[in-house]
Amino acid sequence: MLSKTLSALTLALLACACSPETPPESAPAADSKQASAPAPRNLKVGIFFLEGSLDPKNMFDAWVLMRVGAGEALLRLNDNGTLEPWLCQSYRVVDPLNYELTLKPNLTFSDGTPLTATAVKNSLERVYALNPRAKQYFTLDHITVNDELRLTITTKEPVPELFYNLCEPLFSIIKLPENNTGNWPDETITLPITTGPYQVTAFTPNQSVTVQANPHYRTPEKLISEIEFMYQPEEQARTMALQSGEVALIPTVNNSTLPLFTDKPDFTVLRRISPRTNVVYINHQNELLARHSVRQALDLALNRAQIVSLIGGSPAASLIAPELVQGFAPESKCDPEQARTILDEAGIIDHNGDGTRDCNGQELSFNYYFKSDHGSADSALIAQCLQQDWAPLGVNLNLYPAENLAAIMASGDFDFFSANDSTLPTGDPYVFMRDRFHQDGDANFGHYHNATLEDLLATMAQTFDAKERQQLTQKLLTELKADVGAFFINHIEINEVARKELKDLHLYSFDYYFINDQVRYE
Repeated sequence: MLSKTLSALTLALLACACSPETPPESAPAADSKQASAPAPRNLKVGIFFLEGSLDPKNMFDAWVLMRVGAGEALLRLNDNGTLEPWLCQSYRVVDPLNYELTLKPNLTFSDGTPLTATAVKNSLERVYALNPRAKQYFTLDHITVNDELRLTITTKEPVPELFYNLCEPLFSIIKLPENNTGNWPDETITLPITTGPYQVTAFTPNQSVTVQANPHYRTPEKLISEIEFMYQPEEQARTMALQSGEVALIPTVNNSTLPLFTDKPDFTVLRRISPRTNVVYINHQNELLARHSVRQALDLALNRAQIVSLIGGSPAASLIAPELVQGFAPESKCDPEQARTILDEAGIIDHNGDGTRDCNGQELSFNYYFKSDHGSADSALIAQCLQQDWAPLGVNLNLYPAENLAAIMASGDFDFFSANDSTLPTGDPYVFMRDRFHQDGDANFGHYHNATLEDLLATMAQTFDAKERQQLTQKLLTELKADVGAFFINHIEINEVARKELKDLHLYSFDYYFINDQVRYE
């Protein structure tokens, strides 16, 4: 029944799909006449992620702070993943344990107070003390204020990718009392004072964020006077709000919905391949899945082209999109016949004639958990496609939508689970690959272990040369692909859809950037 349903859905989606196009990176710019128009009106935006605070100390809450145009970090990434100064004007490695940054002069917080090295030190020390995610990126020893604009971060071990890691939104700089250092109370700051083009003026947890133009911003002219970000986790609710005019901008529209807006006079559609990849993680403690032959056969039976026809993006032959790894462009391969041969030669056949292969009395019947992720319902389609692809192979897949997927992952009570992962969260792959695929990784819920890969990670942890790190990344990806450490489904094409009145909108590769000081609403 699922196979017939999926086939019907596939035909319906393909019938309405638009032809491939080169995704624009920016919305049309305002012309010179528009540049002299009256002050911009207020803007409403639908967003898919909002939680209980905007405080960088709380897990991923700073992602929202940065997306709404309020939070800024010391450094940032361009669309190619190259490091660029943001609040700092220069940075250098003093030695493998000391990293110096110099702030741009004359910067202020939204309340007009100067941005100083002491203020940055306070902000970084607080988030490091209170947000458990910070320790995934480096082991802080101490921070030294050299003068009003210079500070040095000292780590307990070498961190070659430290400057990249400082791009993570959790390291957004917020103003804190200078006389309360070293013993930060675990208090949540409701309306953080930040440095971005917009300042937070109202926040209702799990409902909305309102920002207004920061009068002290370095380029304050013609900022939108007020923007309200409305929490709309369901894609259908966001698209309906955009169609009705309730909001003028939304991120993450399903591939099947995009034709409603593409080439329509009232809307602008921005699309691009991102550092995000849909990954199906494997429980390597399952005796059957611990066999390389089984993982290899399942990987070969995946029809990624069909999945991409449904949800967009590009087939994933490795963890990271080749656009973001120089000189690395593997091919994805679908070969069900070879998959059958591999299992047959391994003696994994249907011994009892019930239609499912078995090995030593264990049937190849697995439990797959999934949930909507990152504002998209793609995970359900991926699960159904895998079930359909593996059934002819003699493999049974039981699908389980999970409301609390995190608990299932942590418990280890799964065979597969899927995730929409930013595989280059800070432009450098080391932290992500260590956490997901090192046997001691905090997020290695499938208990994957590969000695060759771990040796490469150990080398990368001591390598500062950018070219050498690129080469190590290629070796890591090659090893992970050959060993089938997980199933990489597709490199995700992110998108934003806006009403035509919105000008100079930019779709960033790294999706914690969203609203900037250039966007206009006229």
